Amino acid sequence: MNPSEIEDVLKEGVNSCANEYGWANLAELGTFLRQKGLRYGKLSRFLNDYQHIIETRIDDSLTPPAVYAKLRI
Repeated sequence: MNPSEIEDVLKEGVNSCANEYGWANLAELGTFLRQKGLRYGKLSRFLNDYQHIIETRIDDSLTPPAVYAKLRI
């Protein structure tokens, strides 16, 4: 996949997995991306290359902590 196609799949994945506030759990997003044929090592590291379109946050109130992604406006 070229970078533009990857961005499109990322956007589709976040939109598909997002809750009512626009945040998508990385575990769910990872499942979606792999079903679409996108391969990566660790998803949180992979998303660092796409910080211009995706922001992430960690919810430490959960055990284990959960990581979420949201599209930048």
